[in-house]
Amino acid sequence: MTILECIQEADAAAKTKGLSFANLQEFNSFSDSFTFLEYPRNVVVPFTFNGQVTDNITQDTIALQGWMLTRIKEDTNDWRSVKLEVDYIAPMRALARRFIIHLLNSDITNPQVANVPYTIRP
Repeated sequence: MTILECIQEADAAAKTKGLSFANLQEFNSFSDSFTFLEYPRNVVVPFTFNGQVTDNITQDTIALQGWMLTRIKEDTNDWRSVKLEVDYIAPMRALARRFIIHLLNSDITNPQVANVPYTIRP
């Protein structure tokens, strides 16, 4: 399975309304191109590889960066509101976690690697 296929499968397991790729320079216009019905959205920045070859075996590290996005209907001036955390941020964290866990359980991940660090930020 390719990396892109694994990412698409992990996105389907997270149950977003779609997977998209965007670079940071075009992100603002890109994020405005979706309707409310197309959220939550999983946006992944085109990924990079770092690798090494040992005894003719290639081992790559793939740096993934992205966002789980949803549209907020309320005014966001009060971003510290508990309601924002409960209604919007926590569900996006859960989607991101499901995506990551499913991706790590795919066949592109080396099962001998015991610890894979990740960060989810609001």
